Amino acid sequence: MPPRKAKTANISQQQLDFSNLLGTAGRETSAPEKSSYTVTEITALLEAAIEEHPVIGQSLVIQGEISNVKRSSRGHVYYTLKDEGASINGILWASTANRLTFDLKDGLEVYLTGRLEIYRPSGSYSIVGSKLEPVGVGALQLAFQQIKARLEAEGLFMEAYKQEIPEFPQRIGIVTSATGAVIHDMLRVIRRKNPMVDVLLHPVKVQGEGAAQEIAAAIRELNHPHYRLDTLIVGRGGGSFEDLFCFSEEPVVRAIFESQIPVVTGIGHEPDYSLADAAADYSASTPTAAADWAVPDLQAILEHQASLARELMESMAEVILYHEQTLDLNATRMVELHQSFLETCGHQLAQKKERLLSRFDMLFQKKEQGLAESVSVLNAYNPLTTLARGYGVASTAQGYVVRSIQQLKAGETFELRLADGNISAQVKQVQALESLTAPALP
Repeated sequence: MPPRKAKTANISQQQLDFSNLLGTAGRETSAPEKSSYTVTEITALLEAAIEEHPVIGQSLVIQGEISNVKRSSRGHVYYTLKDEGASINGILWASTANRLTFDLKDGLEVYLTGRLEIYRPSGSYSIVGSKLEPVGVGALQLAFQQIKARLEAEGLFMEAYKQEIPEFPQRIGIVTSATGAVIHDMLRVIRRKNPMVDVLLHPVKVQGEGAAQEIAAAIRELNHPHYRLDTLIVGRGGGSFEDLFCFSEEPVVRAIFESQIPVVTGIGHEPDYSLADAAADYSASTPTAAADWAVPDLQAILEHQASLARELMESMAEVILYHEQTLDLNATRMVELHQSFLETCGHQLAQKKERLLSRFDMLFQKKEQGLAESVSVLNAYNPLTTLARGYGVASTAQGYVVRSIQQLKAGETFELRLADGNISAQVKQVQALESLTAPALP
């Protein structure tokens, strides 16, 4: 509760008597009494009365409900502060408005710290605020709720967008402070579990003004492909809600959501919770737990691999034995089948051979019979057979068979072929037959 709340209660019960104020201001400034005043003079008297009043002349705290919130192009915020009985205009200059961690919305109950000022050209008065806090909840808590509601509506915390954390990362990036025990504890856990993993530290502020921007920039920087990171850890040690609030600011949450590298968060201790945890792909209870969870245990991996190798060798031995037995059985079956096949083939071959030889015998007999008939015919037409019956064949000296007496002349020599040899002869006389009748064939 703001320290000046008691004064706020007094203000709400006062009925300001401007005639008394003007009289007091007049006595203090020794201004002569006049029958009439200009608007400027009245306004100046009001300003002087307000400035010199022991309550409203000082910085005060007013409780009321915000409405009609408007922001100018220069960043100034104009609004109305009201309760059930009255309202007053309020102003937050841009320098003050930019320091707010939550959004001003109509209907928000606040404590406004500021000074009452009069704007002479319009004769209106306003509260120029220097600080503004929500009633019933801290400013950071309200900012937390507003950011959470806004980003949750956009789907930044949905499980559907969570990435799988690599089981065997080779390079891990860490976004945290370079000083303090946190980074040393994380590195000790990583080196103990798996010294083969490379670690890249991007040091950042982890609390205070500008911390959220540094953290978001570091996450986006480490997403560059040339870093070749498999996993990203964002963490810091324990602290108050205010100390950890930078991890709930919108730039950090959006950077984690947009990260192409899976993000593991370890922020604060077990009860602590930030919106970065909600957006991360995995949220650990502490930075050390995040490092422990993100890095596989090398010894456990080696033992698991050895166990797998033993199981593989046993399985291979069983498979080899099975195939050896199957091969022996198949070989025996193949020999038996081969022998049976050979026997069948031998039997079939013998049958085919017998049929073939039978066909050859029949063929030879037919051929032999035909040959005998051909020989008989040839013998019948053989000229040597004719010669053997006492005939001869005459041929000229040039070797032509003499078929007519006109082929020879008296004195010419010729050859006479008989059955058992040749005779050289000479023509004594050539005489033609008057008629020749061929003897009848037997």
